Amino acid sequence: MNLPDRIYSQYRTKPKLVDWMNIARKLGGDIEAAAEAVRYSYDIDTAAGEQLDIIARIVVIDRGFIANIPLEQVRADAVVSTQARAGDGSRAAAKTAASDSAMSDGLLRIAIKAKIAKNNGDATIRSILKQMMIIAPNIEYISVFDNQDMTFGIEFSGQINDLTRWSLFNSDLIQRPQGVQFLGITEKSDYYRAAPTADAVRAGQENIRARRYRGQ
Repeated sequence: MNLPDRIYSQYRTKPKLVDWMNIARKLGGDIEAAAEAVRYSYDIDTAAGEQLDIIARIVVIDRGFIANIPLEQVRADAVVSTQARAGDGSRAAAKTAASDSAMSDGLLRIAIKAKIAKNNGDATIRSILKQMMIIAPNIEYISVFDNQDMTFGIEFSGQINDLTRWSLFNSDLIQRPQGVQFLGITEKSDYYRAAPTADAVRAGQENIRARRYRGQ
């Protein structure tokens, strides 16, 4: 219903009264817009830039982090035409270099969610599993191994992106019970089989079965 319909007919043509009656509705709309802005300003999934930085400061996370940059292995041989093998010429082992970087909004969102789950968790197996699903909701398999010797580890498999993988392997975001050593995270991947002959592999008569994995 329009505002003039709620005013007595003899006053509907009085602009000052119409404006005065409209004050409450106008203020109410402004208050609603402000309330919605405050409500969604702390929405991690929609916040970006400075808004996301404010949320990060609340949970004590900074965009800056140290990233390891892998350096490829280089080999040299005395004779250019031959391929360098073990013991030939000289070799330089692969190394990594630390570099200061800044988190993107996508990575910072994952870190914020993981930090909130860590701060509010009780470090039980159920709580750790719940936190892992927050960090990587597309995980197909996840297991927490309690070795009964004050140590534990995590194993998982599934399709995850590089941002999620970084948050799992290169950050201290996993809950850890007090006095219990965390052995790290293992990512299960494809299985490989080895046998004396190719026919044996095809026949399923493998002698060795190796699992490719990533570990912290």
